[in-house]
Amino acid sequence: MPLRCLRARRDFASDEDGAATIEAVLWLPMFFYILSLSVDVTMIFHSYSRIVRAVEDVNRGLSVGRIPSIEAGKSKLAASLTNYDGMTSSISIVDGVVVTNVSVPVSSLVVTGAASLLMSNSVQVRTQQYVEF
Repeated sequence: MPLRCLRARRDFASDEDGAATIEAVLWLPMFFYILSLSVDVTMIFHSYSRIVRAVEDVNRGLSVGRIPSIEAGKSKLAASLTNYDGMTSSISIVDGVVVTNVSVPVSSLVVTGAASLLMSNSVQVRTQQYVEF
């Protein structure tokens, strides 16, 4: 009987059937964190390109006269970027150049919140375009 117990114990100690499962369980949280972080960073870059596109459209409209005033430009910009909470913008025309500044907090751009180190920052967009009329 003791010989049988020793053999079962030795077989149990050398059995590697569950080894991959243990390693997967240990690495799974890190994998999900990296996946969440990549989703957040992708959303930040995607939102940045959307903001730049909206700002460039407003600048172009003001520079060619399609948008009649700075106030109309601000309202068009606000309507284009309604999804972003805490957005601030300013538009001015200085020496024949339309200058637009937009700031959006990173916290309104992310989905999962894995990019917690970036939450206190904001995305800044500043564009300039000559008035053409």
